[in-house]
This record gives sequence, C-alpha cells and structure tokens, in this order.
Amino acid sequence: MDRPVVTSWGRALLGLGSLGLALAAGIDATANRWRAIDPDRALQVRPGDAVALTLNEDQRQADQEMSPARTAAIADVARRALRSDPLTAPALRQIAVAEGVAGRHRAADRLVHLSYDLTRRELGTSWLLIEAALDRGDAAGVARHFDEALTTTPLAGEVMYPALSAALFDPGMRAALVPYVRQSRRWMPALMRYALAGGDAGEHVGALVVAAGGLPSSPIYAGLDQQILAGIVAKGEFGIAGGYLRNMRAGGIATDPGFSAATTDARFGPFAWAFADEQAVSGRRDEAGRLQVRVSTARPLKVAVRTLVLPAGRYRFSQKVEAPDDDVVAAAKWEMQCLPGNRPAWSLELPVRKASSHYAGQFAIPADCPGQQLSLVVAGRGDEEDAEIVVDGLELTRQD
Repeated sequence: MDRPVVTSWGRALLGLGSLGLALAAGIDATANRWRAIDPDRALQVRPGDAVALTLNEDQRQADQEMSPARTAAIADVARRALRSDPLTAPALRQIAVAEGVAGRHRAADRLVHLSYDLTRRELGTSWLLIEAALDRGDAAGVARHFDEALTTTPLAGEVMYPALSAALFDPGMRAALVPYVRQSRRWMPALMRYALAGGDAGEHVGALVVAAGGLPSSPIYAGLDQQILAGIVAKGEFGIAGGYLRNMRAGGIATDPGFSAATTDARFGPFAWAFADEQAVSGRRDEAGRLQVRVSTARPLKVAVRTLVLPAGRYRFSQKVEAPDDDVVAAAKWEMQCLPGNRPAWSLELPVRKASSHYAGQFAIPADCPGQQLSLVVAGRGDEEDAEIVVDGLELTRQD
C-alpha cells in the first residue's frame, strides 16, 4: 500500500490543532452539557470539575500557538482534573501532549492509548492517533481512526472532513478508504459531498468509487452518482469517467447520442441529456424516444445538452427532423465543443420544415479532445408564438 504523502496533506492536518478538537468531543460526550458549553461558569460552581477544567484549557489554547511552557501549564491543570476524576480521557490526552513536547515519547504514547482505552469518543485523542499513524505511513491506521471518530462522535465530521477530503488525492489513502465505501459507512456520503463541494476533488472521489467497484446499492448514496460524475467531468478526467460508467454497467452511453431511457437517466449526471424547461424554450423525451422541442423566442437557446467521450477519429452523425404543424422553428443547430476548455469542434445546421427529413453530417474528433459537449440550439420566429420540432433517430457511426 502506498505511503500517504505526509508533506502535502499530513502537515496541513497537523496544523488544525489537535487539542482544540477535544472541545467538540467534550461537548458530545458530556452528560451535563452546560459544563462543556460554559466551563468558566461550571468552575465557579465546582472548582475541581474535571470535564470543565480540561475543556476550559482546550478552549483557551484552540487558537494559540503551542509552546513547551504552555503545554506544561495545561498538563498541570489536567493533573488537577485527574485528582477529581481519574478517568478523564481529555486530561490524559493533555498530559500526553506535554510529555511528547518534552521528548518523553514512550510516556506520551502510553497516556494516549490509556485515553483511547477509556473512550472512543475523545476527538483530541483520535486526532493524536491519526497523526501517529500518518507519521508511520500507515494509511489503514489513519482510515481506521477516522472511521472510529466519525462513527462514534456526531460532531467529528465538522473538524475531520477538511483533512480527510484533502487526503483523497493520495492513492494509498483512497485504497485504505475503499472498505468503508463498500460497507456503506454513514459518514462516507457526507465526506464525498464535502469533497465535491470544494470543487477540486471530483476526480479523487471518482477514483475512490471506481476502486471500490462502484457505489453500493444503499439509500445513503442516493443522488451521489450524478454529483461525482459532474465533478469528474469538471476536472476533465474522462478516463476515470469511463471506469465509473462501466461500474454502473453503462459504459456505452458515453458514445451513444440517442434519446434512450439510459441517456436521459439523471443518475448519469452530465452523460445524460439535460433538457431546458423554461417559458422561452423546453425539451422533453416522449414515449417513442423522440426529442420534442418547443421555443417561443428568436434568441438562440440551448434546449438539450450532454457530455460524450468519443475516441479521436472521423464520424457520421444523422437524424430525422420534422415539424408537427405549420409552426416550425426558425433555426436549429447542433454544436459540439471539446472538453476541457470548451473549444469549438463542430456544428451542423438542421433543415427546418414541415415535412419529415433525414439529415446527416460528418465531423472529426482530434486527439486533443478527450471529451465533448453536444448541444442542440434552437430559435423561434420571434413573434412569441410557440413553435415546435421533433428530433428522432440519432445515429453516430465511426468512419475510420
């Protein structure tokens, strides 16, 4: 298994502040929540309250740079807390940090594991164990401690998703997370959505799902396929997209331009047709598998858009076009752009008349055009009256 790249994401993880995370753990685990919410007030009532003492120190140092003197002072308070309650996990963790800063690493490790043995709900301790696994290059250990924290402590995601989503670029971490995708851990969809929302991790989330053999058939993953595919396309990673679609048993739709049940299934995200549904223009697939278009403006508008992944080469593109009545649209045109970059690749004006007609055109996909966006652009006569056409029988044939 590949070693996680400590220099690129591990140090950022360390920079979030191990001790400050204990505040969230304390809030979640404390039976008397007012001690965690307002530890200063709690200490006025009960000066030796162990939970309030440790949380108060965590709050004070969360935004401060730690120093040996500061960690030693926190450890003194933690020892007071232990005299009040010897089983206070945050206090053991605070002393462990001070021991580690002082260079007494064996003592620090013993205290961290003692805190861990007392409870799996102490986020500060979980964070220290994650850091230790990271330093060892133990991706499986990193993933295991993330899983424990995210499973046992509802508030853990707020502080752990940023670091874990940043780690998805690393192949070793993705491999370590594959079992948790397959097990449908409840925190996994939230992590994926967090990573996708940042806009920079679409291909890494996609690669994780491909490595897992696709998303399991579980309600917790509902709606994620289209979000992930959109993120992959946004990053221009069409090789990953192909593997993702194959896992969905839909690899063929990436080269199929037609209006089938599969190519209009929203689960496939940008690889499914997206139809406009506005007052000025709308499109829909009818029961016969045809595209019905309505437009009431002279301004050219996109009525249907989707992504394809056509290998480089020459192609013949044909379709049947007809108008159901005398109110035909004024113009209709296919447009194709290369992705990424939205570079124009091809366009084809369609004949628009009442009689049904077949029409074909040829185009070439260059080698530097790994993905394509195909769009149908229409315009009406400009009298604000609805005009319609029907597009049917789309076929795409490679010529070489």
